[in-house]
Amino acid sequence: MTEPTDGVLDDPARLLGSERAAVRAYIDASDGRRSVGREVFQQAEAVFGGAKVPRAEFASWLHFAAKALGHDAYAEAMAAAEPGMPWRTVWAWWRPAGTYVPHPNLTYLETLGLQTHNGRELLHTKAAWENTWLDLETGVQVPGPPEEATVELRSRYEVKSGQHLDDWRLSAPEAWAGARPLVGEDGRMRYLVADTCGLALLDTDPSVLRDWPRGGIDHESSEKGTPGRIPSFPAPTGPLSAERLDEAFAPVDVVRIPEHELPATLEHPASRAHLRDIGLPAWWACAWTTFEPCPAGKMTPPGEGALDRVALPDGLAAADLLTLGSSEHGELYLHRHEGGVHIVSDDHDLVQLSPDLGHFTRVLEGVRRHMEACWHPYPGEGGPSAFLDEMDALAPGTVDSDGPGGVMWSYFVAGITELNEDGF
Repeated sequence: MTEPTDGVLDDPARLLGSERAAVRAYIDASDGRRSVGREVFQQAEAVFGGAKVPRAEFASWLHFAAKALGHDAYAEAMAAAEPGMPWRTVWAWWRPAGTYVPHPNLTYLETLGLQTHNGRELLHTKAAWENTWLDLETGVQVPGPPEEATVELRSRYEVKSGQHLDDWRLSAPEAWAGARPLVGEDGRMRYLVADTCGLALLDTDPSVLRDWPRGGIDHESSEKGTPGRIPSFPAPTGPLSAERLDEAFAPVDVVRIPEHELPATLEHPASRAHLRDIGLPAWWACAWTTFEPCPAGKMTPPGEGALDRVALPDGLAAADLLTLGSSEHGELYLHRHEGGVHIVSDDHDLVQLSPDLGHFTRVLEGVRRHMEACWHPYPGEGGPSAFLDEMDALAPGTVDSDGPGGVMWSYFVAGITELNEDGF
């Protein structure tokens, strides 16, 4: 935990004894301050809403928020302050509200698989944009194990009647009602929550639940969202790196071209460095639009006559371009002297999409990071507007504009700005 800087929010015991409306008022009066406790409180209400619940249940909310945010010390302090929580979070691989991260994104989640490897139970999470293995006990991501027998999670853990989390009167998102009971060999009851936002393993205390009211999980509060402010976090800063792109585009590979394979006609130093050291996704998709970079050997000037009917900007010749890749909206070209990324518009004009490969790649990465939040935003979360604001800050008037380049970008990003995960 951090040094005390934020009043009642620094102390879980004091926070649990405070009126939540007063805490919100304090946050509003001290806008701009950041602390672990503030992040946890706002996150808890963003996920679970503003329902009035018993102190012990609110502690469960705060404990979950702390674990989802990676504030484990605060979570431990919360557990110590309230030992009577009806459920507590063992781990949470989860997208917190106000964050825009590429993983987890469990859109079109397939049946969860389980494999025992080296004495550990490994959870296979496969979805449209995921192919991730987690240690079931700790939630830590692990490399994919060798090809061995993988069984369905539900066939490994038998569900017994009367042991569902939905049996108790709780306030939580709808996914809590469908949480999968996992009965350990020691008889301990845990529950695996699966949602588009991620996965969470919950633990329960039989002595607490023995006296807890029954009646089912109410998810109305979480659907209404926070009565306060939605959490906000700064956008990623700093230069692009190979590690950052590998994380963002996984499970798709990132292609990097060795220096000796780059076309000699590419004279722009920054473009050469980007293709060599940073790379481009081997395949990228957003709804109906895809982008696939071409192999180094095909990074050549447009074929004879390819741009004869295209209006080129003054001072630019077809020989100044190299083919960068393909999309449903036409070939993309890289200016071999200046590094700009170009495409032919609907009006048969050659227009600039991005001033350089760095900007172009950041937009592709931005789509991946914002995808889950645009398709499944928390109540009050920015959704598409947050994505467009972030992209506009990279190069104002490039992506979110009515100009020719902005119109072409709109085709590439419509899958998250205008359409749902089904492309409609």
